[in-house]
Amino acid sequence: MLNKSTVLYFSVVVGALLIAGCSTPPQPKAPPAPARRVAPAAPVAPKSTPAPAQPVAAPQEPAKPVPLTPEAEAVIDRFTHDGSGALQHELADNTGFPAALATLQPGAAAPGVDKPQNYSNMPPTSGLTADGMSAELVERDWSGVVLVPVIAQVSKAYTSGVRLTAIEAHPLKDGRVRIWTRVRNISGAPIAAEVACTFRMEKSSDMSIPRFYFLQVPAGEIRDVFFVSGAGELSNYTVLVRTSAR
Repeated sequence: MLNKSTVLYFSVVVGALLIAGCSTPPQPKAPPAPARRVAPAAPVAPKSTPAPAQPVAAPQEPAKPVPLTPEAEAVIDRFTHDGSGALQHELADNTGFPAALATLQPGAAAPGVDKPQNYSNMPPTSGLTADGMSAELVERDWSGVVLVPVIAQVSKAYTSGVRLTAIEAHPLKDGRVRIWTRVRNISGAPIAAEVACTFRMEKSSDMSIPRFYFLQVPAGEIRDVFFVSGAGELSNYTVLVRTSAR
């Protein structure tokens, strides 16, 4: 017969085994699942505020050309009317001297342009005033009116190698006149030429002293020069060209 101590021992052992059998070691936890990447939300464009309506500008009328000065009108009247005693001219819509546009008075109506062949090969245009001073195209004093002499006797050539192929008279705002002339070399060799323009004023029978402008004209090419009359009412002029003695 088991005594009490023995029974107590077996009870303790059995309880310990039951506890050991019922408890299980803790299992390792699984690593947390990676967080899902969420695509960033598309930026929301701010609502555009409509721009305020701009006032519509009224169309501007083209500027009216400046009127002719009384001095320029007097030149045109004198050179285009029979019985005035001046060298007769006719009005032209176009100019054959493109370089003349550099002298156009600000606001003046520009004429059309008839550009000659090989014009781009020409050197800068120069000229002389009535007193023989060299002149450049720096004065913007041309009225824009083109006058062309009616008769050919306005020019004289004293050489067979060159021709004066174009002449125009441009009334200036102060009553003077700028005479343009084109010299063409019709020979097969370069020519050294001299060109001049004599002026006769109203109520005078004397022509001014011819003052010659020297220029080289290559074979078959052209050169343009101009002359400016002196103060007073111009009545007549003559363009002269000759072979240079230089």
